[in-house]
Amino acid sequence: MEIRKGRIEDIESLKNIDNTSLKAIHSTDYFLKNLDKIMIAVDQERVLGYIMIKGEEISNLAVDLDFRKKGIGKFLVDGIKKKSKKLVLRTRKDNKDAYIFFKKLGFIDKSKISSYYSNGDDAIEMEWVKK
Repeated sequence: MEIRKGRIEDIESLKNIDNTSLKAIHSTDYFLKNLDKIMIAVDQERVLGYIMIKGEEISNLAVDLDFRKKGIGKFLVDGIKKKSKKLVLRTRKDNKDAYIFFKKLGFIDKSKISSYYSNGDDAIEMEWVKK
């Protein structure tokens, strides 16, 4: 498994991962506009998951359902941590799996943001700082 930059030919795979993994579904245009911010975990050219970084913010992290619980999300976050001094993210308050996952990776709670998502869901903002 390796991490590489996202490519145009990855967009359909990214959309498929989104469709099965996230509540928020992103369009082809969304991925095209943000392709330079996407790092992808691949194994023999199969896209296993991706992480989108905007400055210090992890804006998306998603792993193909068939490959969850295999360390791919951690692999992606750890790859970004190596290049960062600080990272922030927001996750849905009711997404306990994501919350526990990021806690295990050293992220701490910063604040709760009411009605952050377009459907009215609350978010928890979390932060990681290199020591």
